[in-house]
Amino acid sequence: MASPIWLPPLNSHENFSLYVNIREVNTSDYFENSHSDYADFKRQFVIPLHVCVDFYSENDERMETMFPGLDISAKKSINVKAPQALEATLRERVLGEDLIPFPLHGCSWTEHHLHGRPIGLQLSDEDELVQRIFDFVCLVDQKIENEDLMLVEVTMEIRKFVEVPDEEFRSWIYWYDEQKRVDPNFGRNYNRAIGRPRYRNEIFQEAEALMARRPAKIVIEELDTVVVNSDDGGRGSGEGSSTSATEPCCICFEEFSDGEHGTRLPCGHMFHEDCILRWLRGNHVCPLCRYQLPV
Repeated sequence: MASPIWLPPLNSHENFSLYVNIREVNTSDYFENSHSDYADFKRQFVIPLHVCVDFYSENDERMETMFPGLDISAKKSINVKAPQALEATLRERVLGEDLIPFPLHGCSWTEHHLHGRPIGLQLSDEDELVQRIFDFVCLVDQKIENEDLMLVEVTMEIRKFVEVPDEEFRSWIYWYDEQKRVDPNFGRNYNRAIGRPRYRNEIFQEAEALMARRPAKIVIEELDTVVVNSDDGGRGSGEGSSTSATEPCCICFEEFSDGEHGTRLPCGHMFHEDCILRWLRGNHVCPLCRYQLPV
């Protein structure tokens, strides 16, 4: 099932940070420690995995307001007793592209054991990440206190934080709120959509797709430019015409000043000239109603 076209692009922005947290879980209360009481059970080693991508504005240094783009959870069972195949298992089952549709280079790694302080490292590439997971899993499995446990578990969380231009981020928030206003079920549908897998071959095409979706230069040059006039209720047409503005620009959320230039799209929505031109460098739709301009 194809992902909706309105989902945020996961790999189309240059500024981002990656964090991987792995944590040993106390499972001693799940089963009694005696194998004889649970002869029908096979010992399991499981890795619950949570993968998420969140976006924030370039002006939000503390990342206080996030816009979610991906939120997937899964539980993977692995065979730790076959170390020669464990590395391949970690790559295919745990770090597979069905759950992680972006490269795992340059991530910040933190491991948490039941006892002791967290250990933090900066990893260079995916091979190094796989090795760290391999070492952590083997270490937990070989602990004396875990020998008689029927269930051994470590949780892993992979988080990607993506920085986007402020006007783009604001337009996303405004668009999301408008969609929820029009469709009461949109929030639930959106959460469901970002909870589905998005494959790497699909994601890697986003940057090219964004470039292809930019409106033609001639279309931008022919957009209706108007002068905002508080005394004129007419809509105007063409360069130098005037109009009134009862709503703020939905990109920067600032009111129009009297005598200020605005740019109106064919759908009728008006924006500050600089705001909409920056937006149209990477998009071919109205940020408010998603009207599509020719490409």
